[in-house]
Amino acid sequence: MGTLSRLVNALSRRWWAIALLAGVIVWMARTLMAVSAKLKVVTGYHAFDMQPRLGVEDIASQLTHYTPEAVRLYSTFSSTDFMFPFVSALFWAALLLWGLRRARPDVYQAGGWQRFVPWLFVGCACDWIENVANAWVVGRFPPLHTGVAWLAVIAKYAKVAAVSVTAVLAVAFALWGASVSIARFVQRRKA
Repeated sequence: MGTLSRLVNALSRRWWAIALLAGVIVWMARTLMAVSAKLKVVTGYHAFDMQPRLGVEDIASQLTHYTPEAVRLYSTFSSTDFMFPFVSALFWAALLLWGLRRARPDVYQAGGWQRFVPWLFVGCACDWIENVANAWVVGRFPPLHTGVAWLAVIAKYAKVAAVSVTAVLAVAFALWGASVSIARFVQRRKA
């Protein structure tokens, strides 16, 4: 975890690195949406990951429409979707740390933030579990492996919750850090 903390810290120190991560996220999201749209043409449904409300019954009914072309498309989707959650988690963690360093430099210097970095990657871990479970279900159908499908669904909703909390925290810290930086700048200009 020390390596992960050092990576997040290094990224948070460079505005261009955070901007580059945001650009890569946008590019990956567009790629995922494009492949999911192709999958919808073939099967009538978007990729499992792109469906906001998904249950095991939905997976079972949709898999009957999966042709070899659909399996190939899902494989293409998965290849991008394995990197996407990690890049997203790096972005949110770097943004949060950027805000913390500006808002509370004393807390940042103390270094206690390092023990919280792994928690910012819980959504990434849930996304990876979902990806592996979905790949298993798609690759092994028929039959439907119901337990694995349930794991995919549970991981999907856990991912959404964890990423939402991480994003809200990151934006809050970034806004806090930006407001403190602006206030300091204004005070220096007045002096």
